[in-house]
Amino acid sequence: MEYFVMKYDDRVLSPIKIDLSTIDIDAKEASVAYAMFHENTTFVDYFYIKKLFKYNFCVSDELKELLDIYADEMTAIPLFITDKKQENQKVYWKIDIEVQDCLEMKPHMKYDDLTIIQDKMKNKKDENKKDENKNKYIFKVLFEKQEYLIVSLHLAENILRKNLCGMQFIPVKLK
Repeated sequence: MEYFVMKYDDRVLSPIKIDLSTIDIDAKEASVAYAMFHENTTFVDYFYIKKLFKYNFCVSDELKELLDIYADEMTAIPLFITDKKQENQKVYWKIDIEVQDCLEMKPHMKYDDLTIIQDKMKNKKDENKKDENKNKYIFKVLFEKQEYLIVSLHLAENILRKNLCGMQFIPVKLK
């Protein structure tokens, strides 16, 4: 199976700009964040919020519906991004995906140079299966102070078919 890092696409013109000081990144229930909406604001379907070394991956309703189908263990907490001036609101979901300890550790690793060791991937649903990663469509990997979402080729293709915006897919090496 082929895998990709799902990365925020920084080529998006006029993305939504969230006031990070208004977010409780550790909230375990629905929360509100404030932003300025403009006529040309692009509401992306994927972005992440980073405070210190804690990442919160945020997805739109449409992307969350798709991830609900493919993720083994995912929790989602609503994040209401609100523009006070226009009295408008957009719902996103802070998602938490299970972590896999399957990265080959190398010095100076970046998102475009990740290698996954397939034998280290575990499927909690059925650990006795020989092909443990057969149903792994999305998971999270940790490296030092960074977190990455990894998606399978199958899931990446389905995301692209839905014409969602705000993400890039960078190939991951397999070992």
